[in-house]
Amino acid sequence: MVKKYRTNAKGYLRAGKIHQLMGNDLKARNVYQEGLKNIDSNDKLYGVMKQMLGTVSLRLSREQRRRAATSDPNDVQQPRNPRQPRDVMQLPVEIIEKILRYIPFTQLVKLQNVSKSWQKFLLNNATVWSVLDYRQCKKSIRCSTVRKCLQRAKGGVVELYLYNVLPQDDSIIGNEIAPYLLTARLQVLHVDFNVNIFLPSKRGHAMLDTQWRAFRNLTILKIAGCEMLESKELVEVICQAGLPSLRVLHFYGSAVTIPKRFPQLSEWNTTSFKPTILRSLIIDNSGGPMMTPTDDILMFLRLHPELISLSLSRFVLLSTPSLSTIDLANITPHLVELSLTNCSASSTPIVPPTCQKFVIANSSLIPRTTARHSNGVEVYSDGLNNIVPNPDEYRNLRHLDASSNNMLTDQDFGRVLSRCDGTVLQRLDLNGCPKITTASVFQISEFCSALRVLLIGQNSWLTDNGLAALHGLCELQYLDISSTDVTFTGVLRLLAGSDIDADGKRIPLTKLVARIQDDVKTFRKSAGDAGLRLPLQTLVMNSCTGISLQSSNWIRSLGVRVEHDLSSMYDYTNRNRKKRSLYYL
Repeated sequence: MVKKYRTNAKGYLRAGKIHQLMGNDLKARNVYQEGLKNIDSNDKLYGVMKQMLGTVSLRLSREQRRRAATSDPNDVQQPRNPRQPRDVMQLPVEIIEKILRYIPFTQLVKLQNVSKSWQKFLLNNATVWSVLDYRQCKKSIRCSTVRKCLQRAKGGVVELYLYNVLPQDDSIIGNEIAPYLLTARLQVLHVDFNVNIFLPSKRGHAMLDTQWRAFRNLTILKIAGCEMLESKELVEVICQAGLPSLRVLHFYGSAVTIPKRFPQLSEWNTTSFKPTILRSLIIDNSGGPMMTPTDDILMFLRLHPELISLSLSRFVLLSTPSLSTIDLANITPHLVELSLTNCSASSTPIVPPTCQKFVIANSSLIPRTTARHSNGVEVYSDGLNNIVPNPDEYRNLRHLDASSNNMLTDQDFGRVLSRCDGTVLQRLDLNGCPKITTASVFQISEFCSALRVLLIGQNSWLTDNGLAALHGLCELQYLDISSTDVTFTGVLRLLAGSDIDADGKRIPLTKLVARIQDDVKTFRKSAGDAGLRLPLQTLVMNSCTGISLQSSNWIRSLGVRVEHDLSSMYDYTNRNRKKRSLYYL
């Protein structure tokens, strides 16, 4: 204000007051003197500024007399070293505020003990308290402490993280906190267990409209306890677009182990429902499963047509006679990430062509595969006679996770790969898939030319021959073969490509090791790099008892990061080492 309005007294008074709060009376006096020179003497605030100048000048004169009385006249003051660091509080206020934004909240509270000037500045600067983060507090925080911090922010709270607040009663906390959030610009809100203020239906009272207005500017809302979805008031506010700025909605964990019930929206009055601009919906349920009919979850998803990321965990989607398949291609046409973990449904949801990440880990689902119809037309089915015409469903997939899937077979997996673009797919997770065999590894090597991350651990069917087939993946950077029966021979064949010479004879392992070392040395001399010609950077071999620790150390010498934990080889109950055959160099 001083730079833009030279003749306005408000800017000089505000700047001088800030310097006084910081304990810099000398700078405050200079500001007031400069203001008296530039503003008109007939200004209404001219007398106020003159009075402030007199107060600051009197305080400085008293300080100078006090120093003169206590100082030694024979003591000569040494000039300040220009290399000596200045006090941070001498910097402009704007710069100090920017510096304090990078300091964690718990450390920011401790800065009040540095000096009186620091304490005055921190307690009287509302910008410092715009982010209240109690996640790193080791001790419980009383509700009165939260209230004091909100008072210091003076309605300028932008981010609020409520964790481990006492008393653990959401109605008390809501009554204490809500009045200070009415004028706030709250954008991020995280609430932990027993801290939630969104349980009005269980407390026997409903939140007032004025209290809900405190959250109209929220962009990120993270709530502990998926049972919060049973609160009708909260779900109604979401469905009625009562949080118009909300972009990310995240429910996680659960405080109960009994099954939960998703809101039965089909029985509600849906005339007041409005579409939202929500981009990310995460319901990371734990404990008991979340039971929901397909109609209700579809009705809820239709209110969020702009969804980009959807993640559901421990859901049981109950089919209805009218509808058994979830067609996300029409409901959320812009969906990029879909995750269904530990979910059960009658059919696999249909994803739009924009989907790049598809996760069905630990679920009784398989990706939709191709099949020939009786009239010769190619259609797509999930194995449960649910046929849909969507040929471009998986063309843009970059990440496919079908880990711990007990239904996926070689035939199904081959059909899924035929629908994916091998030049686009970069990550594939097949950990713990017992019904597929080594034949799938050869299909991966043939179709997935751009694959960078491959997880095929916890599979007893993986052999040295299958591991050697992965040598054709020229861009593979991360490989997980944990808890498999592969041996060091398979790893050598993976690095070398083949252990057969030009005459069709098998190369001895010692010569194969020497050849790999020579290739690495040649590459290092020519390229000046300490890595392999292969792009492989990380190899995870935990619980692979067919590979010794000496062998893993040799692989590390090639420039590959190796994770090799053989703790499962030991029987800690009987204190005896299990008899396993180890291959040593």
